Amino acid sequence: MRKIYAVGCMLMLSAALMAGCGTSKQAEEKTTEIKAETENITVDYGKGLNADGTLQDVNAADYITLCKYSGIKIDKKEVTATDDEIQAQVDALMSSYQTTKEITDRAVKDGDTVNIDYTGKVDDKEFDGGSAQGYDLTIGSKTFIDDFEDQLVGHNPGETVEVKVTFPEDYNSKDLAGKDAVFTTTINYISEKEDAELTDDFVKKNLTATYGFTSVKDMKKQIKDNLENNKKNDYVWNYLMENSTYKDIPKEIVDTRVDVVIDGLKSEMSAQGYSLEDYMSSYGYKDEQALRDAYYDTCENTIKTYILADAIASKEKLSVTEADVKDYFNGQDYSAYKEIYSDNYINRAVLNYLVVNNVIENAVIE
Repeated sequence: MRKIYAVGCMLMLSAALMAGCGTSKQAEEKTTEIKAETENITVDYGKGLNADGTLQDVNAADYITLCKYSGIKIDKKEVTATDDEIQAQVDALMSSYQTTKEITDRAVKDGDTVNIDYTGKVDDKEFDGGSAQGYDLTIGSKTFIDDFEDQLVGHNPGETVEVKVTFPEDYNSKDLAGKDAVFTTTINYISEKEDAELTDDFVKKNLTATYGFTSVKDMKKQIKDNLENNKKNDYVWNYLMENSTYKDIPKEIVDTRVDVVIDGLKSEMSAQGYSLEDYMSSYGYKDEQALRDAYYDTCENTIKTYILADAIASKEKLSVTEADVKDYFNGQDYSAYKEIYSDNYINRAVLNYLVVNNVIENAVIE
């Protein structure tokens, strides 16, 4: 039986929106994912928020004593992107432009990805689910049972190998559990990834329109700037939350955000053809209340960031304008975000953005 996975796509996309949008390409990809996940169940991200993004019926000053947030000192080392971090981002981006070569002139070794056809038999009879054509298998991944993958090592593309294995006693099919099987396996080819060469011409051809990069140097500079902006944001949020003092936050305020999380999870499960009950059963939650309890601390932390931002916004007289929203989305069309998230939630994200930028602009980096 296939395990039900919920990586929290809806919730991570929500967090991504809170962190600010990147390029038009990234925004477009996120929007596509959002639509795919929400076609069955609507999630009200703006629940508990005013039209300006602030918390409904909550006076932030009642629940927080702010630390001194203007002129905070930041160690430059804490917010400087290293060469390794920049290169990791470059590599991740360039991986999207890899091509695949079909290798047929050498033997299979550990770590290779091989394309195979196979037919499995138990007692000389084929069984359901035991055959496939053109399957990509990475040697050493332990994707297949027993030592199936190891038995392909040393053989060449074009060879047919009789792979002999024994199904585990606890295998999920009773008809196969503990049985010996033979898989007649043909190795078609070895797949090798080939990296694209990163040159100014490559950048202009592939990355200018979608990411705004004009050269390799400009690409690395923009990546460095983005990394350092993220580091500053993280530093400031952590500093403010650790050094401010909170009073107990009423449960009903936190529960509003828990509602959003649970609705997001329901939407994600529905998109996969499952129900929330299926998810809870798969991960050992006895009921929905147990699931809500598991998310409570995370949602309480979210509410604390809202209260913190609302309190500073009130003191600094910060409020979201249409121009601020356009700037937040880098001048790109954000109508799809409005459709999914609502104006209330978008304004929440932008207000957080204005607050953290205000603190960073007045910080002393040394």
